[in-house]
Amino acid sequence: MIELLKKSLGEGLIPKSEFLWNWKHEQNPFGASFVLLAEENGMLIGLRAFMQWQWKWKDTVYKAIRAVDTATHPEHQGKGIFKKLTLQQLDLCKQQGIHFVFNTPNDQSRPGYLKMGWVQQGKMPLKFKVRNPIALAYALAFKKGKGNSTAEDPTPTQTWDPKVFSLMNNYVQDTQHLNTILSGSYIRWRYADNPLFSYNYFTDFENFLLIGRIKQHSFTRELRLVDCMLFNNASSNRRINSSISKVVLPYCKKHKIQVISFSGRQYQSHQSALNWMGIIPVQNRGPIVTLRDLNMNEKFPELLDIKNWGYSLGDMELF
Repeated sequence: MIELLKKSLGEGLIPKSEFLWNWKHEQNPFGASFVLLAEENGMLIGLRAFMQWQWKWKDTVYKAIRAVDTATHPEHQGKGIFKKLTLQQLDLCKQQGIHFVFNTPNDQSRPGYLKMGWVQQGKMPLKFKVRNPIALAYALAFKKGKGNSTAEDPTPTQTWDPKVFSLMNNYVQDTQHLNTILSGSYIRWRYADNPLFSYNYFTDFENFLLIGRIKQHSFTRELRLVDCMLFNNASSNRRINSSISKVVLPYCKKHKIQVISFSGRQYQSHQSALNWMGIIPVQNRGPIVTLRDLNMNEKFPELLDIKNWGYSLGDMELF
């Protein structure tokens, strides 16, 4: 499988390796990925992997899949292998009780997904704080796909204190919106043990936990805050705003961060604790989120309303 991925996609910014595959598709706390293979005359010629995910909304757990890795052998492209594997995988996942599929395909692959029944929800809302006004134009250009980023991940390596994961034992999650089911094991897998990117955390070990990584672009340096958890009803406590800013903003100054990005949906849910993010309004400038119904049926149209979601940048980040 790894050799097929390399032949089909090359290394790119994300290296292909058995170690990465096992972390991503076998160690996921939501369960092992659904993987379907295509063979011809004993040769592996196609691969389609859907990563398992779980969301919670109004006390109901929804099983979902992320349409992620796919590969077709260069000598067998143009035969419809991608479409055949994808449609068959959808049928198998529907039989397994999966509720829906979500992903953020690029401009090249999105039309193919739409032809197979995916529906566009729209661009993910983003919230920006600009420490250097000139950097905003470059940041927004990048979000539109007009800028360049480097393969470098300059986030300083941080040792994760085990108390961070224990914090999640007391986390009461917002159930008014669709949110990834968060746990200590999820935080450890998704962020602390991530082999692709170095994530740092900001916490007082009592009221808040923010997770982020530095993204180096050609003309600017971005702190991408990928997840935010507030404890002890901190979301309604405006005083926590000052505590968070006193941790995050000095970090930005030290590491010469020019732009801070954050999920617009998370910001709107926790705004009283995030006023330090400034006055720039939430803007629909993120990746286009697409969804595919499997077992939602009459409730599927509710997924298409962005207001029903509380997703983080980490939920939609490619990895």
